Amino acid sequence: MIKYVYGDVLFLENVAMNYMILFSTAKLVRSNYNKLKLLAASALGALYSVFYYLPGYEYLYTWFLKILFSLFIVIVAFTPYKLKELIRLVSMFYIITFVFGGAAFGLYYIISGIKHTYKDIFFFQNFPIKLLLLSVTISYFIVRYSWDYTIHRLRREKIISKANICLNGKKILVSALVDTGNSLNDPVSKLPVVVVEYSSVKDIIPHELKKIFEENKENNINLIATVLSQSEWLTRFRLIPFKSLGTDNALMIGFKPDEFNIEHNNENQIVKELIIGIYNRRLSGDGEYNALIHPDILSFHSGGNNSA
Repeated sequence: MIKYVYGDVLFLENVAMNYMILFSTAKLVRSNYNKLKLLAASALGALYSVFYYLPGYEYLYTWFLKILFSLFIVIVAFTPYKLKELIRLVSMFYIITFVFGGAAFGLYYIISGIKHTYKDIFFFQNFPIKLLLLSVTISYFIVRYSWDYTIHRLRREKIISKANICLNGKKILVSALVDTGNSLNDPVSKLPVVVVEYSSVKDIIPHELKKIFEENKENNINLIATVLSQSEWLTRFRLIPFKSLGTDNALMIGFKPDEFNIEHNNENQIVKELIIGIYNRRLSGDGEYNALIHPDILSFHSGGNNSA
């Protein structure tokens, strides 16, 4: 039985699909774009698809030329000036193309099955426009949220570091998040404060101080003053005022460690001039980290700060 492929329909369908793929690429990589340039690149890609069905142009469809032409389409659409940007755009372009194609193929297969082939490739006959829009919508949200989640995780992995807090020969390990919103400083010494969960440091602080936290009395100034006045660690501890959600005038008990040893950017950085603030709640709902690093810590250079 003779099968007909209508060039105008094929061209318009490919223009629409190419435009949606390029538009999604721009949105997901947060790249600036021009609608006319996207349309021009979409039309070029659609024209390339039409030539596949014309005799004598088989040489244009080797794997090398397909990759080369996809690079050309991305360059026409976005005009990236840096190689890194081009690689990022092309990578996302392919990811979206594969997801869109897979979703459309999967939905059509579930509904109609595969019945038509030409030149050893599958093609869709009378593909419903509603199904196309549904597959594109599903694909876009799959790629968008999975991509955002992946990037979020990668960024978190880059800024969450392992750190050791050393005090009187004892050492505890914490997972520390570099928090750009943490601008907390000790009001007396002006040293930056690293906020750490109480549960992480309770084994290295004195018993009388543990009792304050376990009874949730860390905002009782009179009790704290009485306890600290009788403690041999009086010179180590600080009272740090801070604001938290729902609390405008809270106090955080802090102490000066012997050193704070953090692994950052594959380097071991030792900081001695800082304060550890003890927080009697969870810092991370999923337990991913239990300390918040003041951003100045990573570039804090004092007499006791060395890199090894």
